[in-house]
Amino acid sequence: MHEAAQKNPMDAGTVIVAALIASAIGALFYNVLPLYLGSAQDYRGLDNRAIGFLSSAFFFGYNVVTISAFFWIRRLSWALIVAVSTPLAALGLYAGTLTENYAVLLVSVVIAGGAFAAIYGVGTTILGDTTNPGRWYGIKIAAEALTGAVLLLVLPSTAIARWGFDGTVFGLIIVMVFMSPFLFWTPAHGAKSAESELLPIDVPEPAASGQPAQTPFIWGAILATLVFFAGASAIWAFIERIGAQVGHDSSAVGVLLAVTLVFAVIGSLVAAVLGGRLGNVRPYIAGACVFLAALVALSQSQSFSLYATGACAVTFAIGYMLPIAITEIAELDVDGRYVILSVPAIGVGAMAGPGIAGVLTQSGNYVALLVFGAATVVVSSILITVAAAHARPGLAATN
Repeated sequence: MHEAAQKNPMDAGTVIVAALIASAIGALFYNVLPLYLGSAQDYRGLDNRAIGFLSSAFFFGYNVVTISAFFWIRRLSWALIVAVSTPLAALGLYAGTLTENYAVLLVSVVIAGGAFAAIYGVGTTILGDTTNPGRWYGIKIAAEALTGAVLLLVLPSTAIARWGFDGTVFGLIIVMVFMSPFLFWTPAHGAKSAESELLPIDVPEPAASGQPAQTPFIWGAILATLVFFAGASAIWAFIERIGAQVGHDSSAVGVLLAVTLVFAVIGSLVAAVLGGRLGNVRPYIAGACVFLAALVALSQSQSFSLYATGACAVTFAIGYMLPIAITEIAELDVDGRYVILSVPAIGVGAMAGPGIAGVLTQSGNYVALLVFGAATVVVSSILITVAAAHARPGLAATN
């Protein structure tokens, strides 16, 4: 092993902390999504379709930025990106509190979505450059979920009780302000880009011969991530509404939402502990089985105990499966150019899922939503299995 590989600058503690904080800030909106949509519906008088498209609007802005990031993420200064995007994200959210107009609210969340995406993309790319991305992606998802859990537990009885929908936004902005100082540790560039810049112009990169053969399978893993997250986002966006629709106490549901994110943290930490020891496919399929069992429990949501069990199990599965999917992309991505596409894969899934869920649940019946979630997790499991099975021989040939 080369000395440079042994002293990867991306393994520095301050760099990893900055990446984890960037990821947590970038995921704030998603992790409080049920609370944001629920308060928007309760205090702005929006129906299921309207709040579904509100979420989709956020992720439209998110995806515009992350899809384009494939071309600029290793060319622009990461420190500059987060310095500009963090205040822009806060201003975008705040703008939505200044008017009751639904169209203005949509535009404000599009802007916020783009800014949050840039921050999240930087965090994801930094961790992809570390020596053990599987471990750090698990901790990353745990950090994101833990931050969201605190907000879900605190906001309903504090800011939302006093300011309604605006209180949700104020809570998000306050958390961003307290977390932002850690972003000063964000490096300007990554290890993989730095290594490629040191190569003489006439020397081919080591991955050049293997990458074209790997590319279709990388796309397969990316598509698996997108499909899974579409179903996961659809369930997560409306999980609070499922409980409200059958008449469960709103305060009990609010506490449950916070508890579910603790289970997401546990799931992510389990993925981090595994760290690729069992590969990625078998652990991913195991998580899919938990996800499917959770949907069965949610289908019996009239019972609060079954509703709570299903909600906790589904977030455990999401927290567990997502870092495994991203790790698979990172491992197949020999030269570091494609891992950033895991971010728009997540974003496209998060944009499509709630919009589809809003349409499927317009009648007030959530059975079609649960069937949709089940279909996505089955399809994603097939995709990631095929991608991994066919790509591993290609990787072996390049080593």
